[in-house]
Amino acid sequence: MFDFINLTLQEFIRKFNCEDVCLSYLEKRFRNNIPVSPFDPSSKVYNYGNHKYRCRNTDKNFNVKTNTLFHGTKVPLDKWFYAIWKIANSTN
Repeated sequence: MFDFINLTLQEFIRKFNCEDVCLSYLEKRFRNNIPVSPFDPSSKVYNYGNHKYRCRNTDKNFNVKTNTLFHGTKVPLDKWFYAIWKIANSTN
């Protein structure tokens, strides 16, 4: 699922150092850089830039975190990614 699991800590910190990088990673990894509305998958999607989109059919705004584990969290994505990396690389 997450291909950053096998990185060393130094590689991970260098690669995922801010929210914007993590959002770009999620967009590429899970949506193949093609935004799809979580509200109506057949709808046309408008890109507002800065990782924000709008569903034409429902007039709802969304981003790659909408309806995912990361939806509504106040914890930055780089910290979420680090927690996932840490758990996956734990020897216990």
